[in-house]
Formats: sequence, C-alpha cells, structure tokens
Amino acid sequence: MTNLNTSSFILRYFDFIGLGEASRILLTVAQVNWTEENPEWPKEKENQPFGRLPVLIEKSANGDADFVLTESPAIERYIGRLSGLLPADPKQAARQEQLREQQIDITTCFFGQLVKDEEMKERATKKFNDLLFRMFKMHSEILRANGNNGHYFGNELTFIDITSYAFVKLFIKFMPKHKDDIAAIFKSKVTPEFAKLVSVVESDPLLETYIARREKLGPLIAQ
Repeated sequence: MTNLNTSSFILRYFDFIGLGEASRILLTVAQVNWTEENPEWPKEKENQPFGRLPVLIEKSANGDADFVLTESPAIERYIGRLSGLLPADPKQAARQEQLREQQIDITTCFFGQLVKDEEMKERATKKFNDLLFRMFKMHSEILRANGNNGHYFGNELTFIDITSYAFVKLFIKFMPKHKDDIAAIFKSKVTPEFAKLVSVVESDPLLETYIARREKLGPLIAQ
C-alpha cells in the first residue's frame, strides 16, 4: 500500500502544458514528494511502457520503482484516489470522473479539426462546438448549484476543480499552437462560473508557488 509520507513520484512528460498539466497540479495539491523528467524524444520513446507520455513512476522509501503507470486519465485518477482529491464514495467519485471524461472527449475531438480533408474537418468542428457548448452548460449548472464558490462540490479543491482548471489552461495557452483562433473561440464560451473556478484555483495556498512560476489564466480569460 502506498504511503504518501515516504513514497516519491516522478512524472515524465514533455516540457509544455499538453496532457500532463492536470497531473502536475494534482501532485502539487497532494503535497507529495515529486519531480518531473522531460525525456529526450523520440530517443526515449522505446523506454516508455506504451511508447508514449505521460508516465508516472512511484518509488518507495528505499528508492525502488514500485509502480509505473501511463495514460494521462489513469494517472490523474490514481493521484486523485491516493490523495483523497477524488471522494472515497464510488458514486461521488464517478460523478467527478464523468465530468473529466467529457473534457477528454472534447480534447480528442479538437485534434480531429486539424485533418486536411475538408469534409472530415467540418464534421469534427461541428462535433467539437456541440460538445464544448454542452460541457460549459452542464458544468456551469453544477458550479451554480454549489453556490458559485469556485468549486464543483463543497468548499475545498477536489479532483474536478483541478482537472477543469487544467482543461481551460490547455485551450487558452497551448492549443493556439495548433489552431490560432481556438483561444478566442474558447474564451467566448467561458461562463462566469468557470472564470470564478479559475480565480479560486489560482488563489489556493497549496498552489501559490506553482502558479507563481507561470502566467495566470484569469487575466487572459478577461481579455
């Protein structure tokens, strides 16, 4: 069984936001001993379990690698469960996980817009816009039902608060490298409830040092 007081973690990913940012923030909020490695790519590709990143390596107190996990959704959930950021109650946890899965579907759909075939691109764009609209609508309703305090559930950071923040960050700061108008499209759909979420996450004391090393999202959303 993992002991968070004695275990340490290595997160292997590229040196950009991408699919690793949610895991970085989860590890930070969990207050565990963790470091990041940025493997030389594609030189290190064959040394990864699935030939891809991110990869999480968990080490015991004696330095042995006890557990290796890949695929960003699996890594996020594992950290969430270990740290208690995901509820112990299966139904409550599943509610948060389904909301995260919705965001992962949108991220996957986004890349479908980058194909050269115009018909496929048009279908992907239509699906992306529909999914994005539904996501913001549903998530905003949940945030409002919780008092619009910047949290989906309760009054403290949870798994979905963190992963939603990372989701917004991905589209505002990283995806424009692939599609230059996506930040404007995304910001046009950001609701006041999501803006509040961003503000609350960025002001959390557990993330003060982490956020200080990076540009805040709040001012970017307001532009």
